[in-house]
Amino acid sequence: MGSSQAAQALPPADVTYSELWESPVAPASGWGEASDGRWRWAVDVHSWLRFGSEDCEEFQNTLRLLPEADRDAVLRQQRWLDMKRTLLSRILARRACAKALGIDSFAGFEISRTYGGKPFLSRPLPDRMPNFNFNISHDGRWLILASDPLKLIGVDVAAPQLERGEGEDLSFISDLESMLFESEKAAIRASSSEIDQYATFQRLWSAKEAITKALGWGIDFDVSRIEVHLDPHIQTASLSGVLELLGLKQPSCDKLEANRNIPKAEASIDWWPRPDWELQQACLPGGHWVTVALGSVEEAVDRNGDFSKTLRLRGAANACLPREPEVPPAFEQLTVEALLPMGIRQHQREAVATS
Repeated sequence: MGSSQAAQALPPADVTYSELWESPVAPASGWGEASDGRWRWAVDVHSWLRFGSEDCEEFQNTLRLLPEADRDAVLRQQRWLDMKRTLLSRILARRACAKALGIDSFAGFEISRTYGGKPFLSRPLPDRMPNFNFNISHDGRWLILASDPLKLIGVDVAAPQLERGEGEDLSFISDLESMLFESEKAAIRASSSEIDQYATFQRLWSAKEAITKALGWGIDFDVSRIEVHLDPHIQTASLSGVLELLGLKQPSCDKLEANRNIPKAEASIDWWPRPDWELQQACLPGGHWVTVALGSVEEAVDRNGDFSKTLRLRGAANACLPREPEVPPAFEQLTVEALLPMGIRQHQREAVATS
């Protein structure tokens, strides 16, 4: 992207940090009302085409919505579940970019990837979301996307052992001995049952991964450099008790309700406490723990430099620090149909009605 194009995409000079943060910045479109660009989306991958295959019509129709390179990435997967995850993650990314721009289709914009593999909207850029970026994660049954208009964002979801095809035991502690601080191992052992101990581990591990994904390091970053401190009132609570506080609002709103006693976590990196990193945690149905990590765009690792060019408002995270902490957005469960542009959805409904 040339410098002139980037300059044209800068917010108006008279727009303040406060206005950028408080006013709706993603325009209304076929995707919904104007919003602030802080999205938390969840898709149940397991429930979609549970007994299907790559040859089924719905899968192929969805696949055709992607560019050729993305289609190839989907079809390279060996397992059916991984094909679905890869396809829907690409579709979810395109939905986020289209919604950010107020475009009612998957055409007219480009998604690129950093050297570390993090996807980002490369062109055009949203007028009133100067640092719009997003991150995607999947594990177990859930595919997750989180986005932010100002701060650097990373997300990670960690599934329980049974969802991962593993036995419910504590072997993970010894397997990951070198990756955990003594304080983290103590937090795990303080939980009352093996299920709760693994749930504590899920919270710790997803927080570490979310930070590395926000930074853009990917697998090149040693997660043993990150020490996570959990709210003790949440970490020792029974997982079943937490899940009782979760639910799906029906029928008007598909919100995955987070525990009203919002789980808290803090991090230290290379032994230094990092209060400037905000860690938002939630437990989704099925015992999946999610962490959203929010930090300063100045810390983005971008070997090629293309992603950094899209982050046009520096110091935004620090400008927001004096503000009162906000309640994190609830995760919204999206059907696969809801991921598709309005025109595609209408066409599919008409095809079903006439068949």
